[in-house]
Amino acid sequence: MTLKSISVSLLFSLLLWADGCAGPTGAGELRIIDPVLQPHEDAAELELLVRRAHDRVNAQRASLGMTQLSLDTRISRVARRHSARMAQGGAFSHQGFKQRATAIGRFMPYRTVAENLGYNYGNADPAARAFNSWLNSHKHRQAMEDSRFTHTGLAVAKSSNGRYYFTQLFLLPR
Repeated sequence: MTLKSISVSLLFSLLLWADGCAGPTGAGELRIIDPVLQPHEDAAELELLVRRAHDRVNAQRASLGMTQLSLDTRISRVARRHSARMAQGGAFSHQGFKQRATAIGRFMPYRTVAENLGYNYGNADPAARAFNSWLNSHKHRQAMEDSRFTHTGLAVAKSSNGRYYFTQLFLLPR
């Protein structure tokens, strides 16, 4: 392998990592995260779960007399990368939240942003389970019911062992 090909490979890996599409494996290696639909995922199922979770969040907000959140596909793409990372073996955590907020700020300047995560398996309705877990958590409920937020992005990824990973980002644009 030449020095030039090593440099190009390293640069590509660093760009993927900076964009949130790669992360350490824990063994010092770089693991590539593919936000594209995986072979074990069903696009229609994931879209339905996104819609169900989004509808539940908006119904909760409406019950409090709040405006509904507008589902933004660009924010959802940022959320998808994080859900995919978790589903492909990354830690279930808010790690990288600042990078996700920065990515959103590149296309939609904002005043404030928040994030809710959820994962579950073995449930008849994974979206309802994620929503209920957010509703029963003070901090997650607070983000969901924050009247300042007007936009959201929501995504679901499914791991090869059947776990569903939800990421919802809330945003108040400038």
